[in-house]
Amino acid sequence: ITQYIVTGIGHLKKLKGIAPAQEGYLKSILTLAIPYLDRKIKEDYDALIKNKVSLKNYSPGYTDIQYLYMRSFFPEYEIAKASKTAYDFFRGKLAVNWTKQSKYMQGMIALALYRTGDSKTPAAILKSLKETSIVHEELGRYWKDQRHGWFWYEMPVETQALLLEAFAEAGKDNTTVDELKTWLLKNKQTNNWKTTKATAEACYALLLQGSNWLSNEPVVEIKLGNTSIKSTDAGAEAGTGYFKSTI
Repeated sequence: ITQYIVTGIGHLKKLKGIAPAQEGYLKSILTLAIPYLDRKIKEDYDALIKNKVSLKNYSPGYTDIQYLYMRSFFPEYEIAKASKTAYDFFRGKLAVNWTKQSKYMQGMIALALYRTGDSKTPAAILKSLKETSIVHEELGRYWKDQRHGWFWYEMPVETQALLLEAFAEAGKDNTTVDELKTWLLKNKQTNNWKTTKATAEACYALLLQGSNWLSNEPVVEIKLGNTSIKSTDAGAEAGTGYFKSTI
């Protein structure tokens, strides 16, 4: 939960969405939370050593990957020396074992590595993700095998939002980003985003780069007998194009 909250602050930072009045308050949270999470990743590593786990064959778990993704938002916070060995170990395993991870985790891995200087592995991950996706003219781009589970790492909307972030930042692929946005919006139109967490992640993803959909406002004309109503005359709402006219 701490990692998720700190990641949320990272999202606000990425979008430049932190109000000046809140900067000091959020900094006081980060000053305590990031060192705490650095200590926890060290505890994870120490447990592997204590239990004599084969480090050569070890594949990072969900919370380890989430930690590295979270940490990539805050390069200005130096990793404590005591935690550096653990950080280097888990990060080093990402490039080796990403094919064994779920698509959600692959997106996190791509971003964590891209932000820390590895461009080769994220490119391979995004290529693989693109090859396994489905593109539908109306529904956009999505992955057929995404199912809703009980755990935080088994959520289709959060997965789609994270992968959208990966293609936007590490791939700089506006076409794919727009296709992924289409699926998110269609999902909202025909279903719902299930939880506040899913909604927050979807909104973050939709606010990231891609083409400016709000600038595309086609004129809609409705004719009823001799009566004609145009969206431009009816005062259509900016962004959604919604308008109402009583006849």
